[in-house]
Amino acid sequence: MQKQVRNNTKLKLIVLFIFVLGLLIVAALASYLVPYDPYEQDLNNALQPPDRVHILGTDRYGRDLLSRVIMGAQTTIYSALFLVAFITVIGTAIGMVCGYYGGILDSVVMRIADIFLAFPGMVFAIAVAGVTGGGILNAIIALACISWPKFARLSRSQVIMMKNMDYIAAARLAGSSTGAIMIRHILPNIIGSVLITAVLDIGTMIMELAGLSFLGLGAASPTAEWGSMMSNGRSMIQTAPWVILAPGAAIFITVVLFNLLGDTVRDVLDPKQKKVNG
Repeated sequence: MQKQVRNNTKLKLIVLFIFVLGLLIVAALASYLVPYDPYEQDLNNALQPPDRVHILGTDRYGRDLLSRVIMGAQTTIYSALFLVAFITVIGTAIGMVCGYYGGILDSVVMRIADIFLAFPGMVFAIAVAGVTGGGILNAIIALACISWPKFARLSRSQVIMMKNMDYIAAARLAGSSTGAIMIRHILPNIIGSVLITAVLDIGTMIMELAGLSFLGLGAASPTAEWGSMMSNGRSMIQTAPWVILAPGAAIFITVVLFNLLGDTVRDVLDPKQKKVNG
């Protein structure tokens, strides 16, 4: 029975990975896949409802929404992936160093992390983005400021548990340097938990980046980005709902896919946690 459950979980992981990989390929090749120029304006066709020519309709400037949604996938998804990769590497490195050495360094860095965690995340990101100015890069910086502590605390707690174990002591006696111990012996044992957290965080970062763009603190018009597209169409939700529904549906589907992938990765890499949660 348990073997069947494991096989079903692995099959689910493969299916979800294929869907996510397809989404990433579409985003990467967006400029070649769009049926129309996503930035070309045609005011004669402004706010056309979905039809066979424009499958998702057009916006207020007559731009094809399907083309803009496809191009927006490139901006939104890869910005979120870059953000998650950045905070994962930085946060994990900080946590490993603090957990291994401890002392004053650990105390100071963790108090700084506590300060970031004490503020409501999105509110703090809005404040940082507002100070640094608009733009997708500044939005990434704002979200990175509030997101690295979770990875630092996760890796720190696991390093503290591992650094006094027998195999670490044996590595020290064998003459391994601190860097070699952390990279060869500690990192492989914590990478599973870090990877699970990172994959689960992708959907959250997509929503938060879109949220900042919706508020005018992320990608600016005319850049094709899902949050910015929703912001531009919010005043037309009653007269031309497809303008806001198209990018909204794209965000919903993408976030659901990444969240399901993250849950399945957790079930495969950490089945004990699945049993506890279940």
